Amino acid sequence: MMPLREELERDFLIATSGAPVVRVDGNAPVDLGEAVLAIGAFDGIHIGHRSLIERTVADARRRGVAAVAVTFDPDPDSVVGPGPAPKLTSVDDRLHALAASGVDTVAVVPFSRELAAMDHRAFFEQVLLPVMRVRAVHVGSDFRLGRGGKGTVEVLRAWGATCGIEVFGHSLVLDDGSAVSASRIRSLVAAGDVAAARSELGRRFMVRGTIGSGRGQGTGMGFPTANVIVDPGLQVPGDGVYAALALVDGCVWPAAVNAGLPPTFAMLPGAARLEANLIGFSGNIRGENISLAFDAFLRPSRVFDSTDELIATVLGNIETIRETFGESGVRLV
Repeated sequence: MMPLREELERDFLIATSGAPVVRVDGNAPVDLGEAVLAIGAFDGIHIGHRSLIERTVADARRRGVAAVAVTFDPDPDSVVGPGPAPKLTSVDDRLHALAASGVDTVAVVPFSRELAAMDHRAFFEQVLLPVMRVRAVHVGSDFRLGRGGKGTVEVLRAWGATCGIEVFGHSLVLDDGSAVSASRIRSLVAAGDVAAARSELGRRFMVRGTIGSGRGQGTGMGFPTANVIVDPGLQVPGDGVYAALALVDGCVWPAAVNAGLPPTFAMLPGAARLEANLIGFSGNIRGENISLAFDAFLRPSRVFDSTDELIATVLGNIETIRETFGESGVRLV
């Protein structure tokens, strides 16, 4: 059976309402009032991030002030890192999820080399304190802020004590004994372990893309596929075949997804790194937006000895997914 509507809305990061998103760049007058902050990059909005935000909101409610999530655009590692890691969520999805997380405002700070050169004191005094009266700050215990990463929780706490700002460094959330983090989830997804990634994200791992032209081979074999083009800056699952759910034009369908170049067709024009067969769907969706939420790894990619073996294997994968989710769509929007 297909998941319930609320589970699908969670997986595809669909929310009908949320807090305002404010860009803090000095170009427009902003006054966010008294606030308790959660600060972070928040890539993926995983269960650790959600725990941090819940603590921030609870503290803000006790104090009778606003809860504000402070994040950055672009992600700091794309500006000062050795090489930007692929992201679990796009900027739009990250901000949308933060806005729906229970905070009162999402404050987006444009990240630049000039900002990276500031120490923690300058960051607060020049960027945050002019637009809000900070009462407390909540971060993860491994958080670092400012030039050279010298603004540890201990450093921030000592500075905050001089100006009436409480700083809380929370222990990282553990999953099966390991700390939940965006980098760990990226590794799980890259290894094809979408089940473990789901546990740490608190939802199915999801990517968005557009449907382009493909090889055209699948239609003749009885399983037409959509060639999904994804932003190269986003994380995608490791090579293999997956059971998934596909959101197209407001409706969710069961899907069989091949990630990576199919070994049998890798040298052919139009070979895609992400191909989806939407089970129960018929119609032309080329050029449409599509979102894929990955449910389970089914098998590794391999070269088949014959076309008949390929067809039998793929149809068997599709039947497995059909037995799990059926073949009817669920309309969300």
